[in-house]
This record gives sequence, structure tokens and C-alpha cells, in this order.
Amino acid sequence: MHTVSGSAAVAGMVSGGAAFGGGVAGSSASRSSASVHVVPTDLISSWWTVVVLAVLAGGAVTFAVVRRVRHRRATRAAQGAGAPTAARPHARRPRSWHLVLAGVGALLLAIGVGVNTWVGYLPTVDSLAIHLGLGPRLEVPPVRTGPVPGATVATVAADPADLPTGTGAFGSVRIDAPADLSVDPSDTWVYTPPGFDDSGETLYPVVVMIHGSPGGSADWFGAGLPAVLDSLITSGAVRPMIVVAPDMNGRDQSEVTCVDSTRGGSQVETYLRDVVMPWVDDHYPVATGREYQAIGGMSAGAYCALDQGLRHSADTGTILAIMPYGNPGDAQGAGLSTADEVAAHSPSDYVDTVDLTDPTAVFLDYGTSEPDPEVPATAEDLAERLEARGQPVGLRTEPGLGHSWTTATTALPYALEFFEQQMVAAETAR
Repeated sequence: MHTVSGSAAVAGMVSGGAAFGGGVAGSSASRSSASVHVVPTDLISSWWTVVVLAVLAGGAVTFAVVRRVRHRRATRAAQGAGAPTAARPHARRPRSWHLVLAGVGALLLAIGVGVNTWVGYLPTVDSLAIHLGLGPRLEVPPVRTGPVPGATVATVAADPADLPTGTGAFGSVRIDAPADLSVDPSDTWVYTPPGFDDSGETLYPVVVMIHGSPGGSADWFGAGLPAVLDSLITSGAVRPMIVVAPDMNGRDQSEVTCVDSTRGGSQVETYLRDVVMPWVDDHYPVATGREYQAIGGMSAGAYCALDQGLRHSADTGTILAIMPYGNPGDAQGAGLSTADEVAAHSPSDYVDTVDLTDPTAVFLDYGTSEPDPEVPATAEDLAERLEARGQPVGLRTEPGLGHSWTTATTALPYALEFFEQQMVAAETAR
């Protein structure tokens, strides 16, 4: 296991797995550097927009002040000359409130765009539409009748001319939970890749991506995940895959933990494992081997990915944890009842002893300006202990980035290429 940092480490990561313990590069690895697969942005996440709005704010307020000062000077001059009130120039105070209001509005917009540009939550207007509930809805595919004889798992095309083109499809769908799980109705977001074949002759790897806290299922898609996947797949950096982003909020849980409440609240883990994933299996042509199953997330979602992936490693081959935590927090916030239950769901506690199916590959990433010291400490600690157990580990840092969606989407292409490397390694080892 090696720690890699920033663009200088890209070549090492991509060309043979030297930067990732246990990782091997596939035929696609040399085609594309993960650093070029960035989230597109527009005016609502641009520092140029911030500058323009700030200039407009300053100009409006300055103009209002100048008008007021000129009015006062003209009034004083008229008074000094002894002119009658009716003859005085600018006898009425100029109305500048609208200029001040416009300036304040522009300043507030500048602050809002600046924060959004730094955090990376809404990279485009389309992202805003997704979070406003105006994103695309999926037409629910029919339940599949069974495996297609001779179906093969999607791979990266050997000939670049055969790589898929265009964009994938994505949208939200409602996957209802049984009443006894106490899970509120919510949307699950699904991405299918460019060139998606729904006939069943091609089987696709599946990545489950978990949002942070506070957050919801639309977060990864609003942050630009579809564009990153499109770029990676059409360039041959990774094979076509399906991504699923469920809502993991529980009724009595102040933190996203993805665990079943023992306090009478939501059974979120059961919803994920027994409702969402079987639904995906029933409606999409998915590759069933554990080497084709990954779970990832950011912040609290990274904790979810670690806890779910490590405790259920027989079903999941790769974990992608960006800005990770090693425990669910306090018992009450997690929906748990005792300290023992918290420990049982804390990778930082059980990583040395939990039963693992080999290999269980883990990618860990955080920003060098991370404000919470627990995050880098958790990433470094888990990387060392997992490597000691002989598991493939990727540890990466993002220079100058903190705890934000900018960090998450910067790390995302490296995480997905790590997943691709693990799939190639499993296929090569057969």
C-alpha cells in the first residue's frame, strides 16, 4: 500500500497498480488519467461568477453612496447661495434604496455562489434542478425472467474504436419498503452506462454510492457522478457499470449510519440489503460475482461503505471510502442502544478480527486540508491494518481540499479506476 497525492501520483496509480497494494492495471489503464475526468461546471459554480457579482454589488452600493453625497453637496450649495427651496437643485432626496437592495442581493448571491463553488454541491444548473425535485424520473424496467444463456460481463473494449459513445441514462425511482422496516418513502437514483444493453446478453458491475449526513439519494447525482462515469467509460478508463444511490436516512437516526435501529426506528440496513439490491438484481442485467460488486460513499456514507462492505465481504469485493469515519458516532444518533452495538458497527474496532473474504479491496481518500482530524486518522489507520491482513488497499490524498463534495468528486474517478483494477485482477486470477 502506498499513499498517493494529487496529479503527480496519477501515473503511478494508473500504470500497474504500484500506488495501490494488490491492484493491477487492466488494458484500459494506460488510456486515460483519472485527473482528466472532472465534473463539468457552469455559472453557479464559477469563481468568475463570484467576481462579477461582487463587482456589481460594490458598484451598486458605490453608485448609491455617490448619488447621496452629490445630493447633499448640491443642497448645501443651494442653501449657501440663499436660493428659495423650490429653486434648489435636487431638493428631493434621490431614491437609492433600489440600488442598495440590488447591491445587497448581488453580494448575497456572490457569497452563495462562492460557498457552492468551494463545496462543489451544485456544479451546474442541472444539479440544482435535481435537488429541487425536477430531475429525470426512470421508467421502471420490467422484472427480468432469468439469466440469458451465454451472457458475458461488460469489459473495456480492446479496440478504442469499439468504446461506447454518448452519455448514460439516469434518473430516480421509488423503491417502496415494507411497513415493518419503518423506512420513509424515498427516491433511489440509478445510472446506466452509454451503450447500455438491456437484453441481458451483457452483465454489468454494480456500484452502490451512499450520501453523507445530512444528505439524500440525489446528492451523488447532483454533484456530477453521471458526467464522471460517462467520461471514464467512453475513454476506456473503466468498463460500463451501473450505479445505484439509495436514501439511507433513518427515522430515529441523526446520522447516516446504514444500520438497523435497535431503538424501534428504521431498519435501514435491511432495506438496503433485502429490498434495494434485490430490486436492482430483478430489474437490471447485473454481474453477480462479488468481484463485480462495490459499495462507496463520502463522509458518513464512507463509514456506511466500510461497515457494510467489511461485515458483508462475502457479497462485496470492493469498498470506496472517501473522507471516511471508523464508527457510527454516539449510540443514540446511530439508532443503537448500547456501546457494544456501536463497537459491533465500528470498523475501527473490528477491522482486525472481522471475517473477510479474500480479497476485500479498500480505497481510502481524504483532502490534505480536512478540518476533522478523525478523517485522516481513520483512513491512515484502516489502510495500515487492512494491508497487514493482506487486503488490497489504495490510500490517496487530495492536496488543498477539505471536507466537501469537491473532494468527493475529485476522488471519484480514482476510486472507480481502483474498482476497475480489482475486477481485472480477479478476472486475471481465474
